[in-house]
Amino acid sequence: MWLDLPIIKLMLSIIRFFISACLVFFALLLHGQEKKAPPKPKKDYRPTGLRVGTDLIDIGKTLATNTFTGWEINGDVDFANYYLTADFGTWGKDILIKNGDYTNSGTYYRVGVDINFLGKDPDKNMFFLGFRAGHSVFNESVNYYTNVPPHLFSPLDTTYSNPNASGNWGEITTGLRVKVWKGLWLGYTARMKFAPTVTSNPNFVTYDMPGYGVVQNTLWWGFNYQVFWRFAWRKDKVLPVKK
Repeated sequence: MWLDLPIIKLMLSIIRFFISACLVFFALLLHGQEKKAPPKPKKDYRPTGLRVGTDLIDIGKTLATNTFTGWEINGDVDFANYYLTADFGTWGKDILIKNGDYTNSGTYYRVGVDINFLGKDPDKNMFFLGFRAGHSVFNESVNYYTNVPPHLFSPLDTTYSNPNASGNWGEITTGLRVKVWKGLWLGYTARMKFAPTVTSNPNFVTYDMPGYGVVQNTLWWGFNYQVFWRFAWRKDKVLPVKK
């Protein structure tokens, strides 16, 4: 054979090197022509408005019954898809019990944070999950009436009071906020209340805490149907997408 084996091996090595070099060159060429992905716009955490509203259910119960009086004011401020929220309200109940009645009255507030899972909605509609910490200051009393035969003793009227009581609890919340017209919003908030604690007269067992409900229930549910008006002071800045 006119070509010996070492020369053939050398030629094959040169061909393999040339093919590898060509493949690397074309790969680099294609990589340089690929479009770079546009950078994600940075979140703007500056607030765009304040939303203020009230609970329609509390107003309805106050007008429709003689056993509850109260109202509640709600507000929130947006920081991108996070909302700082606060509530303040009054609460009074008059409950008939066996041989007597129980009454309480006081104020409460809640503060917390909501996370909006519709953060890309330009109208800022909300489906949210959140947390609240609640605090209540109130007084309460219970009256007992004991009827005895009138020819033996006069009826007994005993009153026990618990002034200057206070309490705390936590809440996990979820709900919706929907823009209806211009600044008008409607929505609801469902609340899972838990871990109530009361500081009060040790000789008095608190029954109902304003803002929470029946204290003996360590897990309690609440629901608000709310109407809001939103005071906007700026619009979200939409950053241009680089091509």
